[in-house]
Amino acid sequence: METALWLNFNHDQVQMVGISNTNNQNIISNFVEENGLTFPILFDSGSSGGVQGGDTYDLYYMPNDGSPYPRDFIIDQGGVIAYANNEIDTEWMLTVIYDLLNTTNGLVGDINQDNIINILDIISLINFILGSEIPSTDETMLSDLNQDEIINILDVVMLVNLILN
Repeated sequence: METALWLNFNHDQVQMVGISNTNNQNIISNFVEENGLTFPILFDSGSSGGVQGGDTYDLYYMPNDGSPYPRDFIIDQGGVIAYANNEIDTEWMLTVIYDLLNTTNGLVGDINQDNIINILDIISLINFILGSEIPSTDETMLSDLNQDEIINILDVVMLVNLILN
C-alpha cells in the first residue's frame, strides 16, 4: 500500500495512517522499517497489546475468520466511510480514491491506458517532457505521479520505481 496508495497521491489530498494494537515503540519501529513505511502509525488506545484491538477496533469491528488486523478504510472529505474491507484490495481502493478526488479511474503511471505499467509508459512520459507529444487531459493526470501539477523527471523516477517494485 505504501507505493500503490500513499506515494502516488499528493498528501494534501490523501492522508494515510496505520493503527497499531501495541504501543511498544520497538515493535512499531521494526514493523515500519521492515515494510519501508513512511506514513504515520498511531496507537489504538484501549488495546491490551495482544491480537485483539482497542477502541478504534471496537468502533469499526468487521467480523472475519482471521486476525482482527489489518482493516482498510477510506474516509471521504465529509468524514463518512467510503470504503471498508478486511482484505487488501488496492485496485478497489484506488477506484474509490479517484472517485472521491473526481479524477480519472485510470491507474496512475499507466499513461497509455493499456492496463499495464511498463517501458511504453516511460517512453510516453519522456515524450511529454521533451514536448514531442502533447498529453491529453487523462494522460496528464496519469503522468503526474507525484501530483505536483508538473510533469518532469521526478515523475519519471517515480514511474521507474513503480515498475521495479
